Amino acid sequence: MDDPGVEVPKEIVTERLLLHVYREVDSDQVFEAIEESRAELETWMPWAQYIQDAEQLRQGVPHELELWEAGQNYGYTIRRREDDRLLGSINYQDPNWSVPSFDLAYWMRTSETGKGYVSEAVRGLARVAFGKLGARRVHLACDENNARSVRVAESCGFRYEGRMRHDDRLPSGELSNGLYFSLIDTDEAVQRLLAEPEPV
Repeated sequence: MDDPGVEVPKEIVTERLLLHVYREVDSDQVFEAIEESRAELETWMPWAQYIQDAEQLRQGVPHELELWEAGQNYGYTIRRREDDRLLGSINYQDPNWSVPSFDLAYWMRTSETGKGYVSEAVRGLARVAFGKLGARRVHLACDENNARSVRVAESCGFRYEGRMRHDDRLPSGELSNGLYFSLIDTDEAVQRLLAEPEPV
């Protein structure tokens, strides 16, 4: 990878959320959230079917931190500031530092969906990417039938770029058509985001 020349923050604060780098101490709560949300996660996320206990997550944290230090993936847990409840996770994955650009991926525990938390986390990472990491582009992709992720992209001002036919396979084995959305640094949505006051 190219040297990013910037330090990616290990903690990001938004109005209601704290986004924090993965820690071993989070493993039990992450697994609890996965178990609660397994039916939904296994519809869209291939990795979910392989997570069987918290110890598996705990053992994976050093590798996650290695990816962080190598500049290949930056994973955060999503916590509610009010009560420290673990809500899900969000990543900058596969950054291209020559642009720079970032691909966002996320999941939210089922009981906390529909409250705007994912959109808030996405805006938080986009704000840091454009405001502090020199991003020229931030993008995300989802299956065309994942209506919640489509709403997240639209609510955060991402522009629809296109539909890729038979782009991937779902955990069920069914071929997936992917929808692609992006923000670039000259978009009005980015300028509005950067003009918002910093959360306290």
